[in-house]
Amino acid sequence: MDNLSDALKKLKITAIESTADSLEGCLDCLLQALAQNNTETSEKIQKSGILQVFASLLTPQSSCTAKVANIIAEVAKNEFMRNSCVDAGLIPPLVQLLNCKDQEVLLQTGRALGNICYDSHEGRSAVDHAGGAQIVVDHLRSLCSKTDPANEKLLTVFCGMLMNYSNENDTLQSQLINMGVIPTLVKLLGIHCQNAALTEMCLVAFGNLAELESSKEQFAYTNIAEEIVKLFKKQIEHDKKEMIFEVLAPLAEN
Repeated sequence: MDNLSDALKKLKITAIESTADSLEGCLDCLLQALAQNNTETSEKIQKSGILQVFASLLTPQSSCTAKVANIIAEVAKNEFMRNSCVDAGLIPPLVQLLNCKDQEVLLQTGRALGNICYDSHEGRSAVDHAGGAQIVVDHLRSLCSKTDPANEKLLTVFCGMLMNYSNENDTLQSQLINMGVIPTLVKLLGIHCQNAALTEMCLVAFGNLAELESSKEQFAYTNIAEEIVKLFKKQIEHDKKEMIFEVLAPLAEN
C-alpha cells in the first residue's frame, strides 16, 4: 500500500511532465493494487484526486491510454466511484476514444463506459450527452461479420456496454431501437452462434428491448424467430433455454 501512495503521488507529478516510462510504471502499480484489493485501492484513488489527471491522459496519441481506461474500468466496478468518474470529466474523453482504431484501447474504453453506466443515472446521462451510444452501435454494425476471437471479445464488451447503458430505461432503449440496433443484434446472433459469451449478451439485449412496443415491429422484420429457435435446439443448459423463452414470450404477444 506504501507503493500505491508513492505511485499516486508520482502520477500527479509525472502526468504534468508526461514521461511515458515512469507513467507506465505508476499505472502498472495501480492495476496491481486494484487486482489485490479493488475497493480499498479505489477509495485511495478517489481521495488522491488523480481521476481528474486521468482525463488529460486519455488521448489517442498516448501509449498509456489503454492502461488508464483499464484502471477506470476497474474502479467503476464500485458503485461509489461511478459518479466520481463522471464528475472528474472522464466521459467525454472516453467517448472520443471510441473513434480510435486500436483494439485494446477500444476494449478497455468499452469496459470503462459500460461499468460507469451500470445502475448509474449520471453515468448514462453523460454517455448519452457525449453521443457514445451511436458510435458503439456503428462499431457493432461494422465489426459484425468478423469472427476472430479478439473481435468477438470486443463485440461482447460493446453489447454489454449498451445493455448497461439502456437497462430499465425506456427512453434510452427507444433511442437504441431508433438507431437500428435490433437488426444488427439479430445478425450478430446468427454469425456468432458458436460464441457462448456473445450469444448470451445478445439474448440479454433482446430481453431488454423486447418489452417495448416499438421494438416488436422492428423484430418482426428480422429473422429473429429462426435464429432463436436454432439457438434453442443447441442448448443443453436449462438457464440458457429459460433466457430464450424470456425473449420469445414478449415477441409472441405481438
